[in-house]
Amino acid sequence: PTEQARVTRPRRAPRPRIFGCPPPEAASQPSTPMSKLKSISRSGTVAWSASAEHPALLATGTVAGAIDDSFESTAQLEVFSLDLTSSSHAMPLLGSVTTTERFQRLAWGAGTDPAARPYGVLAGGMVDGSIKIYNASGLVDKAAGGEALISTVGKHRGPVRGLEFNASQPNLLASGAADGDVTITDLVDPLQPSSYAPGQKQGPGADISCVAWNCKVHHILASTSHGGQTVVWDLKLKRPVISFSDPNNKTQRNSVVAWNPEVATQLIVASEDDNYPLLQMWDLRNAFAPVKDLRGHTKGILSAAWCPFDNGLLLSAGKDNRTLCWDPVSGSILSELPASANWNFDVQWSPRLPAVLS
Repeated sequence: PTEQARVTRPRRAPRPRIFGCPPPEAASQPSTPMSKLKSISRSGTVAWSASAEHPALLATGTVAGAIDDSFESTAQLEVFSLDLTSSSHAMPLLGSVTTTERFQRLAWGAGTDPAARPYGVLAGGMVDGSIKIYNASGLVDKAAGGEALISTVGKHRGPVRGLEFNASQPNLLASGAADGDVTITDLVDPLQPSSYAPGQKQGPGADISCVAWNCKVHHILASTSHGGQTVVWDLKLKRPVISFSDPNNKTQRNSVVAWNPEVATQLIVASEDDNYPLLQMWDLRNAFAPVKDLRGHTKGILSAAWCPFDNGLLLSAGKDNRTLCWDPVSGSILSELPASANWNFDVQWSPRLPAVLS
């Protein structure tokens, strides 16, 4: 499909594109372009492989709320290979499985049994409120046999928009959904997952839009909502330890929360409100107001990601069709991806391949 064939309502999700960041000396100049490595023509949300042995893999799930040029109504979970030794922009498809529901979010965890599941575990947050657990080997290694779908978790009553594995304890999967609930699913036995709440829910709550595990203190989890409130949970204490919102904008719709990979008390919260399109840096040592506002988008921000290898690099993508790379300390824009004809709603760093993003 050509770029000109895109539609806007219902909107078509832009194709996943893989980029490499410029070297540090180039990134110090404003608007330094990133180099495109690969691309896939799919309307999908994505997840990078968390496996140290198989890092160059990317999963896509047919995203809810968007259609492609063929108006295809089915949904698929697919895994592609990222071959950096090839000059081709194409990414070979390794395997796929058809699903009954479309995806709101994908997450890829390393898993707890490398012998049985060497490629780790994929989790899909579905539009019907369920979470599908897949053995990635069932998609990638067809010769090994076995079903890709391991189990289904049905704890939510609305679209699952927040989903993330704990990097330190890969059996723990955090999720948040439109029902306002945050849930921890223990996948120590993926065939029989168990779920529990991280603490007592505070009031009815708004749609949970994102969840994120702290990069330094692994029993700390953050969630943020379309109601503008961000909550930090302590799984050891089994309760929320702090909650905050922007005192100057009570109607803010938060879309993303992301922890600083090096500073345990710092996090970024993004707003998808077109009248308030900014990223706010908060420090929990003084959570009465944000430490800094990052302004550059002209419409609401849909996705943001802090680089796991360098906390001086932060990505954001918004409804203004821009994807920016920031220096969060100075608040300056270091680089920008080529503008697309439609929203980029999902931007991610590879957790295993330095300077590679989608």
